[in-house]
Amino acid sequence: MQGERYQNTIALLLIVLVFASIPLIVNFLGAWFLWAPILAALAVLPAAFLREAELDTGLEAPARVRAALAGNLRSEGLEVTTEPDAVWVRIDALSAVRIRARTTERGTVLSSQARATRAGWLLLIALVASVVGSLPAVALTLVLFRRANRFARARAPAAFGGKGRAAVSSRDEVRAMLLGSLSSALRIAREASDAQHKAHTDAQTVIAVAAFTSWTALLIGLFVALNGFNLITGQWDVPIVGATAGTLVLSVVLLAVVRRRYRPRLARYRTWIDRLSDAFDREMSLEAAEPSAASTFELLAEASTQVPDWLNAQRRAGLSSDPATSLGILLLTLFVSSMFTNAIIGALRGALDLVFVYAATGTVAAGIAAWIYRAWKRREDARLAHAQAAWDAHVKSLRARMDHFLEEM
Repeated sequence: MQGERYQNTIALLLIVLVFASIPLIVNFLGAWFLWAPILAALAVLPAAFLREAELDTGLEAPARVRAALAGNLRSEGLEVTTEPDAVWVRIDALSAVRIRARTTERGTVLSSQARATRAGWLLLIALVASVVGSLPAVALTLVLFRRANRFARARAPAAFGGKGRAAVSSRDEVRAMLLGSLSSALRIAREASDAQHKAHTDAQTVIAVAAFTSWTALLIGLFVALNGFNLITGQWDVPIVGATAGTLVLSVVLLAVVRRRYRPRLARYRTWIDRLSDAFDREMSLEAAEPSAASTFELLAEASTQVPDWLNAQRRAGLSSDPATSLGILLLTLFVSSMFTNAIIGALRGALDLVFVYAATGTVAAGIAAWIYRAWKRREDARLAHAQAAWDAHVKSLRARMDHFLEEM
């Protein structure tokens, strides 16, 4: 979820600040009254303005909720700006709030983020830049956050309780189960699409690294092979042209292969996401007619045949779906490569004691990387298997309830 990514961003920024404070503590402990307030401000500002807090949940279309919320706020005389998935509201001269409506398994969820106006940002930046104003900047940030949070919590319920009141009755179990199934299928499809997008990006990165490596290898090889020719003719640019041309051909071929592999798959996921989103909005809108339940159920039955492929797409994406684990394994791999390279250099120099140390260290690091990957793979396979079982159970329950509903009709 988007909110989880924001929380991860806040945690990452705080970790960076902790490591940045270590040299300050070691070297400039006597001047703590200068840099400590700045670090405090740099920690509080992202924590306040990146945090996304949930406000309310309802069974209405996100577009209808945003329209109702914007209408209610404009009727109060507030300055409102609409975005593709959110409403931006100016509270006063310094503070604002961004209220977002997103689709989850529980229906439409409203969440808010504190914002500052242009004047508010200029004031905060000036206070932090002045050093002595860092602590007032922290206090002002907390005031703006509290004001935006209270404002959003006071206005959010009206978006579900006003004219845009949910057309879905709490007694309509079939409609509620349809909405839950649609949101579950939509989440799985989006996760598959995101995983394949990341895998596509990783593949392009690998091609870029491979292109640089092949260019270097071709350049050295051609210089060695054509050394005599170069000395006789003086044409030292021939190896450069040859290496560049060969690398370009290889890169174009590899990019075409990657494009052919990922583009149809991503387009298919995009189509399913659009179909499920449209059905979800239709079921939660006031215009949803009663016969639409049948067509929605047919769409879910068709989507059930795609769920195994969507889950396998996450499995095929591998470590691309988990950047933190992939980064850790990449760093360990680079460390292992460095250790074995040093071992080879030590062997050539005759330093057998260093060879043993480097080789042992590299072997241990390789074992740790392999253990991390295997543990991640087991967790990922268990998660995907649980998701498949939960989906099958949900669809089975919905099918039984739908059959009972049709018999009653």
